[in-house]
Amino acid sequence: MGDVLNFKCPCCGAALSFSGKTGEMTCEYCGAGFTMEQAQAAQEAEKEDAASSDMTWTTTEQLMITDENGKMTGYKCPSCKAEMVADENTAATECPYCGNQAIIPQAFEGMYKPDLVVPFAIDKETAKGKLNEFTKGKKLLPKSFTEGNRIEDITGMYVPFWLYSCHAEGEVKYSGVKKKTWSDSNFEYVKKDHYDIQRSGEMDFARIPVDAATQMDDDTMESLEPYDLSKGVEYNAAYFSGYLANRYDVEEKDAQPRANERVTASFKEKLRNTVNGYEDVSEKSESIRLTNAKAEYAMLPVWMMTTRYNNETYTFGINGQTGKMVGALPVDKGLWRKYLLLGSLVGFILMQLVLALVGGFSGMGEVIALILAFVIGFIYVSILKGAMNTIAAQSGAMSYLKDNTVSMGAHVDRFLYTKTDKREKSKS
Repeated sequence: MGDVLNFKCPCCGAALSFSGKTGEMTCEYCGAGFTMEQAQAAQEAEKEDAASSDMTWTTTEQLMITDENGKMTGYKCPSCKAEMVADENTAATECPYCGNQAIIPQAFEGMYKPDLVVPFAIDKETAKGKLNEFTKGKKLLPKSFTEGNRIEDITGMYVPFWLYSCHAEGEVKYSGVKKKTWSDSNFEYVKKDHYDIQRSGEMDFARIPVDAATQMDDDTMESLEPYDLSKGVEYNAAYFSGYLANRYDVEEKDAQPRANERVTASFKEKLRNTVNGYEDVSEKSESIRLTNAKAEYAMLPVWMMTTRYNNETYTFGINGQTGKMVGALPVDKGLWRKYLLLGSLVGFILMQLVLALVGGFSGMGEVIALILAFVIGFIYVSILKGAMNTIAAQSGAMSYLKDNTVSMGAHVDRFLYTKTDKREKSKS
């Protein structure tokens, strides 16, 4: 006996059966009807969507850095377990990751030699100025926070990163709908043309950073990007003089998923931007393959300060190459309420002026004015609160995409079927 084909309804997924009366494949669940060609096309499109991505990386063999005794000196934090390498020129009094002031001098079994180092270009005085500037003008910042700020404790750190470079190629499939509406004296009609859409392309990414230290918040590290990695140099112990250097504790294979996420997000964004002319578009599947995919180990410069306020830890980072500053500041609840009321009061005065101009003074008008005034006040304090936190994870890897390598394949927009819905007009 030959294989039995079970066609599924493209609209709802229920089984389709052939209707001798209409000569179409009909769904008993939602009532949609399709020609045999449309049902077969939808079936084939579903089979094609089974393609999967292949994203694997390779890394170079790593060499250990040790002194004549096979060791390296540094510090270990008993609180967050960070291990920081240092030389005789670097004296650390607290952990830059968690602020613990009981870090322990220690000898390590060496550290892996980075493939590349980006030297510090911002000195400590400039970094301190950036930190001071960051707190200015923050209306919701508690005064006691700046008074107790230990800005002198800012520390220069070489933070470990994995850098991912690759050539990515593949395709993304979507379902799309084009709509047309009209009406007559009795009904309103909506005609929906359903399409199977495919976009393909290829592009290169160069040195996407992924934080290799568990002690550092990944979102904070990504917020410091981008670095100009073309200015990276070969490892030389002289670059580490006067700074701490964190030993990595995230293996390259464990950092790969984040690199894959960033490559996938940017690859899909590029392809999605070419899908136009549809009212509704939803992604069905993706298939992305990597070639020439390699990972490098790098040390990138960061000025860091960690401080505690009301039993909460606040960490601030400054890109040691560009001077970009990120961090999250505490919010004073009393000041938040104060500026909410102030914004609402200004909003209410504005609403009263509007009502006076349009002659709309009434009970209902005053209620609407109060509501809108509160909305204005809430928007105002939301803007003020947003300025207190500049930490935001990167959604993709566009900063590391080589634009001149982007190449798009032929656009495929295949019509599948049409479904028309009608709704009876309400009779007034």
